[in-house]
Amino acid sequence: MGSKATPAPPDYRGAAEEQAAASRENVMLQNYANRPVINTPFGSQSWETTAETDPSTGLDVTQWTQNVNLDPGLAAALDSQIGTQLARSNLAQGFTGRVAESYDQPFDWQNLPEMTLPGQAGQLQTDVADYAPGLATAYNFGGLQDIPTYDSNYRNEVADTLMEQMMPVQDYQREQLETRLANQGFRVGTEGYKRALDELGQRQSAERYQALNTAGSEAQRLYGMQMGARTQGVNEAMAQSALQNRAIGQAAGLDLGAMQARNAAVAQQQGLNQQYGAAMNTARQQAIAEQAQQRGMSLNELNALLSGQQVNMPSFPSFNASKQAETPQYVNAAGMQYDAALDAFNAQQGGLGNLISGATSLGSAFMMSDIRLKSNIRRVGTHPVGVGVYEYDIFGRRERGVIAQELQRVRPALVRQHDSGYLAVNYGAL
Repeated sequence: MGSKATPAPPDYRGAAEEQAAASRENVMLQNYANRPVINTPFGSQSWETTAETDPSTGLDVTQWTQNVNLDPGLAAALDSQIGTQLARSNLAQGFTGRVAESYDQPFDWQNLPEMTLPGQAGQLQTDVADYAPGLATAYNFGGLQDIPTYDSNYRNEVADTLMEQMMPVQDYQREQLETRLANQGFRVGTEGYKRALDELGQRQSAERYQALNTAGSEAQRLYGMQMGARTQGVNEAMAQSALQNRAIGQAAGLDLGAMQARNAAVAQQQGLNQQYGAAMNTARQQAIAEQAQQRGMSLNELNALLSGQQVNMPSFPSFNASKQAETPQYVNAAGMQYDAALDAFNAQQGGLGNLISGATSLGSAFMMSDIRLKSNIRRVGTHPVGVGVYEYDIFGRRERGVIAQELQRVRPALVRQHDSGYLAVNYGAL
């Protein structure tokens, strides 16, 4: 297989013109697809075409005309709306004199209520009477009796008095017992006589001990009465001091309450002043708003007439426009095709170069002579070994030699196979 010439460059101008023609045809198809006839309850929308000449280029073009035909009832309503709008416009034009007259009058700031500020706040009360020096911080126990002590002499006096009252009775009881014992036949000094007297003595001793206890209780009672009297005096002195302090505290509370009441009255008066000022200022703002409204009323009426219901065309339902189809990319395709052919040519040339360098690697006497690498083969003679001699094209040049496949059949030692699979001939030994 021989070499090939470099591929010819593509016809870029022709490809561009062909692509432009395809683009114009595509635009015409899209224009036709995007202009459908639409029929709705409101009316219809259609298109007309005429042949025209573009004055800027002198080329023949298609002129499209859109026609919208309303339903008769809707057309009548539209005419009525237009008439109403015209009447409103005429009426609004007559209002211009009233608007000019209103705005010719300057805004009256003289007859508005005056701005009012709250009055100065009254003097707050911050001083109260100081009652601290009059507080009772000590108790007066000077008029109280001394603290009592337990009086044993008083106890003994009471005991002696009870004994004196008890002795005649006990003596009489002893005499009566002795008489009764004598009458019963008990003699003095006998065991029965002594036992009876001992029992009487024990009873009388118990009575004397009880008298002593009674005297002690009486002395204790007297001590308790004296201590109670002193405690009562102490409590009265303390209660008197507490009462004095409560009176002072109550007086201080009354003074503080009076001060707070006066301050509350000051605050209330200040609040009334602020309310009055706010009310007067609100009245002033109201007066300003009323004048502004009166001044702009004619203009507002004029604007209301001009901004009334507008005449609107009925809306037709939209349709999905056809998407523009892409034209064939002839120029790009031609360039890519040329690049591919050029890449193939370069690859082929690179392969042949590899074969040439590979043949050299077999040895300087070996040269590629495979029939598959040759083209334009013509026999010109016969070699002494019995094979033909040929002229042929190989690796881009004209050469003369044998064919490796023929030589391999008669002299196989002179033929070697390259790593690429092609056959090479040892011309040095041929």
